[in-house]
Amino acid sequence: MSRRAMVKRTLEVGVVLVVEVLLYLDYRRGDGTFHYYTHLFAGATLALLLMTAAARHWGRPIRVPFLAVLGGHLLAMGPDALYVRDMAHQRWMDVFVAHNVSHFIPGRNVTWYLLFLAALSLYLTAAPLGLRQEAQEEHA
Repeated sequence: MSRRAMVKRTLEVGVVLVVEVLLYLDYRRGDGTFHYYTHLFAGATLALLLMTAAARHWGRPIRVPFLAVLGGHLLAMGPDALYVRDMAHQRWMDVFVAHNVSHFIPGRNVTWYLLFLAALSLYLTAAPLGLRQEAQEEHA
């Protein structure tokens, strides 16, 4: 990995960590850590599945994987931002990564965590295929 790529990845991870810590503290302040983890795992699972499909399609890993996972988390928690502004949760909000339904999956956060791990393993098996292909192109 080049120095420039390493700096970019470090910045990406730093931004994601700061945003996630701020989100966690905000949910914790409202006694909503359960909701934080539900939407983190649901959104990250969706992001990882999309990243896997993209990595297989393009033959290379995603360039900003941590930002993609953060994007999935923000999408999944979208209705909570509306809730804070006095908009009660409604059925249509399930378009945000099954926002309401995600709370009632059997096993709750344990199930979401296991789904997240499964999606992560899928991505990690798809991404190296692209890394090998990029390395072969560089040496050709």
